[in-house]
Amino acid sequence: MDSNQFPTPMIQPQRDSQTFNYYKFPDVSFWQDDPTTPQGINFTKMKTLTHGVIIRAGQNLWEDNEFKISWANAKHAGLSRGSYWFYDSRANPKRQAEKWVEVMGNDLGEMEMWCDFEDRYGGQFTGWRHWFDFMERLRQLVPHKQLGVYTGYYYWQEFAAGISYFGKYPLWIAWYNPEPPRIPPIWDDWLYWQFTDNGDGTLYGVESLNIDLNYFNGTEADFLARYPNSQVQATLIATFGNVKVEYRKVN
Repeated sequence: MDSNQFPTPMIQPQRDSQTFNYYKFPDVSFWQDDPTTPQGINFTKMKTLTHGVIIRAGQNLWEDNEFKISWANAKHAGLSRGSYWFYDSRANPKRQAEKWVEVMGNDLGEMEMWCDFEDRYGGQFTGWRHWFDFMERLRQLVPHKQLGVYTGYYYWQEFAAGISYFGKYPLWIAWYNPEPPRIPPIWDDWLYWQFTDNGDGTLYGVESLNIDLNYFNGTEADFLARYPNSQVQATLIATFGNVKVEYRKVN
């Protein structure tokens, strides 16, 4: 997601979500905004293609430079939002969890909070026991919020094979392969599949040429049922003389 740690078994696919009848949406970070230009990500344009987006909240003990403005603008555009935190083995896992919750404030978003496990820094907090501490601290701080695990198949098998604790969380699997993803045995299925990091950034309203794209394991209707806050805006049109005025209500 941030550092291309995962091996690519085959050529990354460029295919439409209708191939699998899965629903497609992007994830973004500061990499999708050009700091030398005044504009940011155009979430209104993104909303014409999808109902959801996942936004990087931070890493280590650092907030993503673009998170606050992206979080607010995505909400304003009517997108359902999830966040993710890049777990960094050089920082205390409980402090990372606390920083993430601090960054989120009172708005935890409509989608899951995703714990991104792909770190290869080799810090003192390397390994699944520290991931456990990270997630358990989150559970204490935001007990009613659904958490999830982002990782790659080979990475997981290297560092946490068979650790059943994590299987109770939804899985977001990185698998840059045109065939459906292989998943670690502790999960029965995946919820999200990140199938490419080479999507058309311009199409989705970002300033980077490339963008991560993901499949939701279901149809558009399934996505809207899971995240009802992403329902299409209700529209009311009133006529005053020869002038029509459009009012929109966002649920």
